[in-house]
Amino acid sequence: MKCEIRLRRLSGCFVLFILFVSVASMVPPAHAQVSITLDWTTITSPMGSVVTNGVTVTSTDGLAHIISLSLGGAGGSWDHFSPSTVNVPAGGSATSTLTLPLPTPIDVCPGEPSPAPYYVLRYTVRGKEGTSVLASVSLEVLLVPPISYPFAVSIEPSKASYKVGETVSLAMNSNVRTDGVLTIRKPDGTTWHKQVVRLPGTFTKVAAQPIGTYTAELEAYFCGRALASASFSVTPDTYEVTISLAGLPTDVSTTLSVDGSKVADMKGGDVRVLTYPIGTSHTFQVDQYASGVAGYRYYCTSNTWTAAGEGSSVFNYATQVYLEVITDPAEVTDVTPSGWYALGSSASISSVPREVQRDKGTKYVFAEWKVDGTSRGAGEGLVVVMDAPHKVVAKFDTMFMLTIVSDYGNPKGAGYYKAGDTATFSVDSPIGIGIQQVFVEWKGDYTGKEPKGSLTMDGPKKITAVWTTSYFQLYIIIGVIAAIAVIGALLLWRRGRARPSAVKPPPTEPPTTPAETPSPTPDSATPSKRAVQVALRCTNCGHELEEGQIYCPECGQKRTD
Repeated sequence: MKCEIRLRRLSGCFVLFILFVSVASMVPPAHAQVSITLDWTTITSPMGSVVTNGVTVTSTDGLAHIISLSLGGAGGSWDHFSPSTVNVPAGGSATSTLTLPLPTPIDVCPGEPSPAPYYVLRYTVRGKEGTSVLASVSLEVLLVPPISYPFAVSIEPSKASYKVGETVSLAMNSNVRTDGVLTIRKPDGTTWHKQVVRLPGTFTKVAAQPIGTYTAELEAYFCGRALASASFSVTPDTYEVTISLAGLPTDVSTTLSVDGSKVADMKGGDVRVLTYPIGTSHTFQVDQYASGVAGYRYYCTSNTWTAAGEGSSVFNYATQVYLEVITDPAEVTDVTPSGWYALGSSASISSVPREVQRDKGTKYVFAEWKVDGTSRGAGEGLVVVMDAPHKVVAKFDTMFMLTIVSDYGNPKGAGYYKAGDTATFSVDSPIGIGIQQVFVEWKGDYTGKEPKGSLTMDGPKKITAVWTTSYFQLYIIIGVIAAIAVIGALLLWRRGRARPSAVKPPPTEPPTTPAETPSPTPDSATPSKRAVQVALRCTNCGHELEEGQIYCPECGQKRTD
C-alpha cells in the first residue's frame, strides 16, 4: 500500500516536471535580445500617398528567434508587414517591408480654416516573440498638404441672361474633388435654391419669376475654406441679335464692340448671337480695317449697325493689297506714293525725270522700271495690276563727273561716267614748235607721269595736268641755222683763196720689207681702260634727268635707255 502511494507521488511529480519543462520552453530566457532598425525613421510624404519602409530584425544574443511585427500608434489597421513574422537565425538578421497608406486631406483636416505646413503622425514598430515585446523603434511621418493647395473653387453661368422658362446652367469647378454648398439668391436676397453639390459639377434649373439679377454662391472646405460667386439675370422678354462676317479669312480677326465696349474678337466665319432685353437699342461695330499677312488687309465699308429688336447683320470685308513705290538709289526724286488698292484693280505709276542732278559732280539717269525684281522697261510711267502685293522700283544709274584741268595738250576723257566704270583720259605732249610745253605728271584724284591714264569712277573725280616749258627745240633750230651759216661762210672763204699750182710727184722711197717693220715696244701698247661713272641723260638733248623721270623737261622726248 505504501509502495503504491509512493508510486503515485512519483508519477505526479513527474507530470509536474514535464509541465514545467514545457512552459519553460515557451518562455524566452530573460537575456533573450533582438534589435529592430528601419530604412527611414522619419518620412515626409503628401497626404493620401502610400509609403514603404524596410525593417531589419537582428539577433543580438546569438540565439534564433521567431519575431512577429506590428505597428502601434496612428497606423490603426492600415499597417501591413510583408512578411509579418520573420525567422531570425542565431546571430543573424531577417527583413520585412512595411507598407503604410497615409490619410487623405479630407481625413486629416475636414472643416479646418487652413492647413498647417505639415501634420505629424507617430508610429511604433514592435517585435514580439510569443507575448513578449523584445524590441521596438519609433517612426515619424510628416504629412504634406496636397499639391492642389491652396484650395480654390469657381462658378460660372453658361450665359449672362436667361429668359423665363430657359434652363439656368452653372459650371462649378474646384482644384480637388470635394463637396460644397451652392446657394442661389433671388434679386431680393431670399434663397431661390440651396443644396450640397459634388465638385466639380454642373447645376441646372429652369429660370422662373421674379425678374432681375440672381447671385450664385459656392462654398466648400478642403484643408481650408473656398468661396466663389457669380451672377446672372432672368428676363421675361429678350431679343437675339446675330452678327456674322463675310470676306474675312479664318486666320484674321476683328473686334466686335457693342455701344462702344468690346464684346469679343471674331474671325472670318464666326457667328455671334447676343441677347438683349426688349425695349433696348444697341449699336454694333467692327474694325474698319483688319490686318492679314504681309501686304494684305481687309476693309469694311459699312462697319456699324444699330438694332432695337430681333435681327441680324453681316459685316462685309473687301481685300486690299499694298503697292510699294520707291527709287533706287533711295529718294532720288518724288514718285507716285505707296498705298493700298482693291484686289484686282489697276494702279497707275507716274513718270519720273530722265535725269536728276544732285550734288556737284553727281547726277542720276533713269534706267528702267522694275516690278517685283522684273524689268518693265524705261517707258513714261506704267500700270500695275494689283492681283497681289507688288513692289515697284524706279531704277536710276548713278553718274560721276571726271574733271580734267590742263592748260595744254587738248585733254580728252572728261565727262560723266557710270558709278564703278573705268574712265580713260589723256593729253598730247609735247605741244608747240621751238618753245614747247611738255607734260610732267598728273595730280589730284590720280597721280602718274604718263600722259595717258585711267581710274575707277566711284565718286566725282578731278585731276590736273602739270606742264613745264622746254627750249631745247629752239636751241636746236638756232644751232642748225648757225651751223649752216658757218659752213656757207667757210665754203665762200675757201673758194676765194683757191689758186692753180704745179704738182710735184712725191719722192720715191725704197719699199720696206716686212722684216724691217719695227715692232711696237711695250711702251707703245694701248693702255687699259678705267671704269667711268656715266650720268643719266636724255638721249636726244643730253639734259641730265632725275631718277624715275620718263619725259625730258627740256626737249619733251621720252627716254629710250
